[in-house]
Amino acid sequence: MHKLSEDDAIRRTTRVLRQLYRREQQWLGCRTPEQLARLTQHGQLPLSEQLHYGELAFLLLRLKPCTIIDYADRAQLDDYVAHVISPTLRDLNALGAVAANARNCADSGACYPRPFRLVCRRIDGQLASPEVASWTGAYVVYDDVWPLSADWAKAQLLDPNNTHIAEEELARGLDYPGSIPKSPADMRAIVPVSYLGRMKDESGEWISERWECLTSFIVLQKELPQTALHRIRYQAIKMFDIEMQVNMDTSMIDEFSME
Repeated sequence: MHKLSEDDAIRRTTRVLRQLYRREQQWLGCRTPEQLARLTQHGQLPLSEQLHYGELAFLLLRLKPCTIIDYADRAQLDDYVAHVISPTLRDLNALGAVAANARNCADSGACYPRPFRLVCRRIDGQLASPEVASWTGAYVVYDDVWPLSADWAKAQLLDPNNTHIAEEELARGLDYPGSIPKSPADMRAIVPVSYLGRMKDESGEWISERWECLTSFIVLQKELPQTALHRIRYQAIKMFDIEMQVNMDTSMIDEFSME
């Protein structure tokens, strides 16, 4: 079987990710006002946080073992997966089947191109975590060719006998560098972090009108050094014509430090 060159693999993958971004925008644009209200919890969540093209790009780069596809209104999730995620995975997997291994893939760094086969499965078991009362009905995307990805998803999220997952375990599988607060002191040291992205078209012009959320998580103040290293790794998303910047909200620390 003919293997794609490294440059050709990156170029074709970038094209599919652009198509994913446009599919997401089209799908959101077709929502009724009532559906949008449920997706955004009546305006509490911005639409820019309802996109998943960044999460899939990070998974392709082998930076995060898995990603969870979820919405506040899970009644709309099956339609989103069917019309946006599934056709995108079909196009991506066609590339993963003919991708050659990239050179110099470090264990903790980005690795692309590489062989992969992304799988999207619904979480049907009664699974809960400390921060989420029920994950039932959400979807997980993992790479069936990457043992760490496939084994973790099947054991932690898809095993019907597993009814609880710790936040630390979720952070490991989703590659979040922080932890949730466990004490009043931790509560005073929370830093919400967002990686914001903008994608370019074939001519180098911005496709998106504004910076939009690629992924987000919380860290504690003491975890900021490891978060900086995490950010450097994730800058590899630039190979797909996605520029990334970081937004960190330190207002909670500042508020308490001034007391």
